[in-house]
This record gives sequence, structure tokens and C-alpha cells, in this order.
Amino acid sequence: MSEPISQPEPLARLALVFKKYEQVTVLLSGGLDSSFVLWACTQFLPKDCIKAVTCYSATTPRHELARAIKTAEILGVEHIVLSSPEMEDEDFCRNDDLRCYYCKRSRLSLITQTPGYNWGTLLDGTHLDDLKDYRPGMKAAQEFGISSPLLEAGLDRAAIESLAIEYQLPFPDRPAESCLATRIKTGQRLDADLMAQLDQLEDAVRTLGIALVRARWNDGEIRLEVRSEDFPVIMDNREEITNIARNRGFSAISLDLCGYGSRSGFSKEMNE
Repeated sequence: MSEPISQPEPLARLALVFKKYEQVTVLLSGGLDSSFVLWACTQFLPKDCIKAVTCYSATTPRHELARAIKTAEILGVEHIVLSSPEMEDEDFCRNDDLRCYYCKRSRLSLITQTPGYNWGTLLDGTHLDDLKDYRPGMKAAQEFGISSPLLEAGLDRAAIESLAIEYQLPFPDRPAESCLATRIKTGQRLDADLMAQLDQLEDAVRTLGIALVRARWNDGEIRLEVRSEDFPVIMDNREEITNIARNRGFSAISLDLCGYGSRSGFSKEMNE
């Protein structure tokens, strides 16, 4: 167990929550919230009582899986990586408003039915701000008895970011992430090859220095979403980006002038 640390009020509340846990497994996506939960585990529990588990599939951005692996490595926690079967679920591939519920249900079924592990209490990164959004995946988490220590301790995203900076954690500046299914307009069938192409396009745009990018697909058209402050980079490199898109089979690409977060008409984006 790590040496005791001085506890500002939010962390003290979190410490009280962790007192009831003995053996835990964190559902680690690689984003800030679940990474912070895993770090908190290392502060309040012995390392041999902590695991992390990450599910991946065609919906998982490659860099997000790499982040999850790196986070567990940095924190020195046992990490189990499972190939998840949600793309075999017709309910999920239909891509309706309950898509996230079907995905979470499939992944939690996989985890809980995987033999050979003492999972203990499964923890996720849900926090106060998540209650403001439409998150059907939370229903599946409740059905499987997942615990949310950040929510129980009353922490919101601002408190998590503040603590991550204060304790010099290696992931406070990670941008919001979501699965690749959110790139395809709700109601249009999910396709593994298409999501792989969108992932490659986003990776290529990131090499230009743009940390947060979404390549939204709507019936053959790609619409790029980036933060408004990154518009000049996109425009300065529009020819290169267009060529990258065409090399991946996309003939039409545009820039969303509303900027990241508008998502008009697209799948609701659930981070973490």
C-alpha cells in the first residue's frame, strides 16, 4: 500500500467510500475518470487487492486501449484485457438510442462470466456530472451491481481534474473519449470496417497536433468535429486531410463549424 497522503476534503470523502471495499476491479477505459478511480484504489487498498479490466472491440479507438494499458502499467496494477462480443449482438449493431445499454450489458456479462478471476467489487468512473446526461449504460451497470466511488463521494469532473493536477497524475489533460459507435449516426447500422477507417482518419488528424477530433459518418459523408480553437489547423491542412480521407475510401468530408460538442443528429456521445 502507498504511504498515507494528506487528504483534502474530496479525497477524504473518497477514502471513506473505499473503506468498505476489500477486493476491487476497476472497469478501466483509459479515460481520466476510470484512470483516477484506479489511482485512488492504489492509495487506499493494497496492490494485491486491486485489478483493472479493459474490454475492447471494433468500437474501441486504438489510442484509448493503449492508454488503458499504459495507465495500469504506470500504477503497477494487474490488468486483464478482454475481447468483447458486442458486435455479435444484433440489438447493439442496430445502433438505436439504447446502444450503450446493450454494449455495457454485453461487456459486463463477459467480465462476470470469465472464469479464473476474483473480481471482487467492480468499480466504474461514473461521477456527479454523468447524472446530467442521457446514459443508458448506467442502467446495465446498476443491473450488474457496479459500484461508483466517485459518485458516492460526491465528486464531479472539476474535482477529479483538480485532484489529478494536485497529485501530478499522468493523465489530467486527457481529452474526453467515447467509443467509435458514436461516430455513426443513430439508426445507421454499425460496421466494424467503417469504424476502423474512422479511427485511422482520427489518428491521422491527431498527428497535426489536434488532441480532440471526431470523424462523424452520415450516409457516406464525413463531418469532422474539433474544438473551435483548432479550426485554423484544419484549414491550413485541409488538402492533406482531404487526401487522407480519400485514401481511406471517403469521398466527401466537411468541417462542423459549430465545433466539438454540437453533435446535431448524431449518436449521443457517452464518455468513459
